[in-house]
Amino acid sequence: MKKIQKYMMALLSLGVVAAGVVGCSDDDEYTLKSVSAKPSDKFNAKIQFVSRLTDAPLITSDADYQALKGYMVNTLNKREKSWLTVLDRTDNSRLSDVMQLSVDTYRWTASAFNKLGGMTVFEGSTLFFNEPTRLVRSVESGAGCRVTSFSPLMKGTRTDRDENGEVTATVDISFNINFYTVRFDAADQLSAFGGEEGVMNSLKRENMNLLMIGTVKNDLFGSLEQSVASADPSFKVYKVAAGSEFSVFMLAEERFWGFTGVDTESLGNGIEAYSINVMW
Repeated sequence: MKKIQKYMMALLSLGVVAAGVVGCSDDDEYTLKSVSAKPSDKFNAKIQFVSRLTDAPLITSDADYQALKGYMVNTLNKREKSWLTVLDRTDNSRLSDVMQLSVDTYRWTASAFNKLGGMTVFEGSTLFFNEPTRLVRSVESGAGCRVTSFSPLMKGTRTDRDENGEVTATVDISFNINFYTVRFDAADQLSAFGGEEGVMNSLKRENMNLLMIGTVKNDLFGSLEQSVASADPSFKVYKVAAGSEFSVFMLAEERFWGFTGVDTESLGNGIEAYSINVMW
């Protein structure tokens, strides 16, 4: 009998706890509907993107190569100041220079192929990163366009501040992310990218927290925004920087990533290095 009473008291106690958990009065200001996830500016990571933002190869002379080498070896200090660097339009006319940069900076590389420019010339970008990877994927999005993705180890920081806004601690943070890059230069590529059955929806079903940084022709930026909105309006397109022909853009779901700013350094002969700040 004592055992039965003991079990009954335990069940009654659970009932009280459950009622306290699910109970809610009209005066409660905090509800599940008011909970929203969004990036915080206390978190920061930098991604380097180097480009002419024109329809031309990045390296066209020995001077271009030396400028890139100086930037990647000295400014970025080899591996220490960059976990991901994208060199836009490293077409194979001077592919040996790109491979030498990998040796000079002690970094791994992967090719982000765009399209063939002829029987013996391909157009694309090169990704420089610090940890080896087993998988780099490429998905077609219309003629002459491919979305390249992989999962690099991101390195960022968390900055803690007191109630007066003074920094109390800066903590290093690292984890693998789902990174994508692409170049859009035709309207049909954006048609294939957006919409319910488009490439973007297929990619986001695999990785909702994807982060995409790429280029789009200036006169197609509005079409890119429309394509993304037609696929999922919770994703946002940020214009990071605009050049004479192309713009650097960032694409992400608003709950996972945010664009906080960009620092630009001119490397000469029309080559610009963009240090893109992101939060999560």
